[in-house]
Parts: sequence; C-alpha cells; structure tokens
Amino acid sequence: MGLLQQIAGVLTRAKGLRAPQFPQGMVMEPTNACNLRCRMCSVWGEGVQRDRAIGYISKEVWGSAIEELGSWPVCIDLHIYGAGEPLLHPQFFDIVSDAKRKANISVGFLCNATLFDRDRARAAVELGVDSLSFSVDGAQKDVFEHYRKGAVLERVEENIRFLLDIRTGGKPSVSLRMVNHEEADVQMFLEKWAGHVESITVSRKRPVRREESLPVKLRQPCPLIYRQMIMGWDGTAVLCCEDNWGDAVIGRFPDESLYEIWNGRLLQRARRLHEMGRYEEIALCRTCDASHFHLFDERTVERDGKTTLVQQELPDINPDFGCR
Repeated sequence: MGLLQQIAGVLTRAKGLRAPQFPQGMVMEPTNACNLRCRMCSVWGEGVQRDRAIGYISKEVWGSAIEELGSWPVCIDLHIYGAGEPLLHPQFFDIVSDAKRKANISVGFLCNATLFDRDRARAAVELGVDSLSFSVDGAQKDVFEHYRKGAVLERVEENIRFLLDIRTGGKPSVSLRMVNHEEADVQMFLEKWAGHVESITVSRKRPVRREESLPVKLRQPCPLIYRQMIMGWDGTAVLCCEDNWGDAVIGRFPDESLYEIWNGRLLQRARRLHEMGRYEEIALCRTCDASHFHLFDERTVERDGKTTLVQQELPDINPDFGCR
C-alpha cells in the first residue's frame, strides 16, 4: 500500500470513528512484573521512575472478566499481557484455559520468549492459543543482549523455533516484533525469520517516557479508544495500552461491569475530546505519539512456500507530508 493511500485511509477512518456497543478486543494484564530490564522499555527501562504497585491478577478478577466477555453476543480478541512478562504469573495457562472455553473468545499474548520453554510451548499449542507475538529486538547477539538486558539470544531463538516445529496447521499464528536500533541488524533479522513466521513488525525507537506536549496539527482521534479495552492486574481499567501507570483510569472492575466501563462517561468524554482535537486536556494523550500518522512499508516475503508479512515503520510525516 502506498503512502498516500495509507494517509487517505487514516483520514477516512478518523472521520468515521464510532464506538461499537462492545469492544473488538480486550487487553487483560496478568502481571506488571518483568524479568528483563530492556533499555528502551517505558516501564522497566533505564531511568524510568516506577510508581505503580507490582501485582498479579487474581482468579476472582480474571474469572469474572472472562465470564462477562463470554456472555457477550460478539466475538472478541482477548490479549493476555500488559506492562510486564505474562509468563511470570504462576497460573498463566489457567487463565488461557478458562478463556479458551468461551466460544466467542480468541486468545493471544505477547511475551519476551525467555520463559517460553518447551513445556509452555506445548501448553500453548494444546490449549489452542490463537496468536502469539514475541518481542525479540535483534538478530545479532551483541545488539540483542545490549538492549534486552537479562536475555540470552540463543535461548530466545531456541524457544521460538521449538514452537514453530510443534505447532500444527499454522496455529498459533506467530509474529515477531523488533525495534529498529541498527539498520544492518534489521536486515539480518528479516533474513533469519522471514518465511518462518506469519508476520514481522519493525518499529522505530521511541522516547522511554516523553514529557513535552506534541503538536496537534497532524493528530487524529486515536482508534484504540474506539476498539479495545484495557484492564490492569487489579481490575483497574485505563484509557489505552500506552497507559502503563494508571494515569487515565476510566473504571474499576468488578465494581463496574466491563460493559458499563466501555460505555461509561469517562471513556465517552475521552472520545469526544479526541474528536474535537483537544488532546492536551488528557494528560496521557498530551505527550503520546500513537495518534500521529504511523506509516509502514508493507511487503510480503516468500520462502519455501511460506509467506511472511513484513511491516517496517517509516519516519514521522510533517504537515507537508515530507519525511523529517
């Protein structure tokens, strides 16, 4: 898809945004604890001041949430991860199992692959996990281990390859994510994994925690607040997945139902402010670049009869649609 087509598509979607009665997806955080200290992480990165309690979702909270999601008359994508490493939750696959019992819920999660050993890979396949994303961030050992402090590249790659070997029928679908630290490493990464996984996303580096406000000129209503709901490990619902600190709370489950939170006053107000371009009135949105134009070079790579979608984020676009 060309750049102008992507821009036109973004503008069209921004003008026609309407919140459905039920969200299309939900992110449910099992824990915000993590076993790595990645340099570029906005939660556990270097110099980040952490002011949120660390905890693990209780069976009462996840069980009640899954029961409600399962009662909805729509299909929903449940993403079981958050600001930490989900596999640190001792009952992680109990959560997955409970969700997979609901006919209208598809289940996926994102992890760093360090703890995704053979037993966990088998569990993911046997339970019917629909999609799995791994944050890898490098093809060269020195680059990978510099940025992902605490991880060992060989172990991560071995864990991912084992899953690819044992899955059947292409399920779960597997995507890899990396941050573009060095262009040469990106090319090596694509050479290593294209043709083996369903998709690869290469993102630009972003500030660990941005403080200054962003210009409004190119901003648009953020589609995330119209299609997905975010719930932390303690049942606190926040505005979007960029809120790792509970800065924009929109409700508390199970004091309120998920349906009530999704259709509630606080989230409706945030949507209206976005539609009016008043992003600065929401502290979280004031410094967030997720509602800017994010354009990707998209292409497919075929190897040995297998196709991988590669999405590589391009530089920001200025008001004259020129790269800066």
